[in-house]
Amino acid sequence: MSVGEDHRRAERAGPQPQKAPPRPASAATAAASPLTTAATIMIRVVALLAVLARASANGSLCSGATFFGEDRNPDDTQNDVLPILNPVSANAARDTFFNAIMNPTTEDLEDQTVGVQVVPLVFPGSGVTATLAGGEIRKDPPVNGQYAISPVTYFSTEDDFNIDFSQPITAFGFFGVDVGDVQGILSITIVRPDETYCVVPIPHEVDGPSGGVLYFAYIDLDEPFNRIEFGNSEGQRDRFAFDDFTIAIRREVEDELCAVGITNADETVCCADSCGVCGGCDCDMNPGGAANCCPGVIAGTGIFCMAPYETACLLGEYIPVEDTECNIV
Repeated sequence: MSVGEDHRRAERAGPQPQKAPPRPASAATAAASPLTTAATIMIRVVALLAVLARASANGSLCSGATFFGEDRNPDDTQNDVLPILNPVSANAARDTFFNAIMNPTTEDLEDQTVGVQVVPLVFPGSGVTATLAGGEIRKDPPVNGQYAISPVTYFSTEDDFNIDFSQPITAFGFFGVDVGDVQGILSITIVRPDETYCVVPIPHEVDGPSGGVLYFAYIDLDEPFNRIEFGNSEGQRDRFAFDDFTIAIRREVEDELCAVGITNADETVCCADSCGVCGGCDCDMNPGGAANCCPGVIAGTGIFCMAPYETACLLGEYIPVEDTECNIV
């Protein structure tokens, strides 16, 4: 199953979006020092409930696909941390997202001027430009747990910020660094050309070590968007860093189902690409296990593929194959 699949399937159905009113202020959460585990969980729940309340009152939860991975920084010397040179989970989420995009194009911020607060973004080869506002451009060395992903320039902010695109896009991804170490909850609001919007909670760690790295991406083929609003529940208190903004427009997103997976012989089941082959006597031994590699097991879930970046799902009516050598096919 691809990164974030459980999360995005849970989000598929949502109420119809409403016309967007002026954006309300970010919800603050209570602070305690020192924090117990229970208090940390409570802070996260309160902030997430605020995000969900806003979605319920003014819009909806987004129904597109999300991709997420996060790496804790093993260096827990608060603020004066060393960068994570290979954020394995974040990179895996990025790679899965990229596999769903035919021609990913990324603004890595390396041509930006330090200190600039209204940042012009260019996404090479796409014809798309954008304006980023609400923070400032910084360069290494790392400061208070924030640093660049590639290679030295990044965007830093302790408040809400926005990205306005020159034309609607269908896919967007980014790296976040040092997110949530001072209890701030990051969320994004997807705004469409007709000014309707939806809210996307990001399931990152809260009150963890400084200098962690996450990757988050969102795809919506049905409702392209031209503005993204980033919310920080602890604005003016918890500073985040961002780098490597990636986009795609519709023609750059694969429309064919099972675009990032492989099918069984009769093309009725989509297995994960990591399986190498979809089905067979030893399918449960392939990378991904029976849940991702065995058509009979996948068919038992009753889940049909709805988008090109989904795997471990049905493409049609599955008819079990008789095989005298094994029971799982």
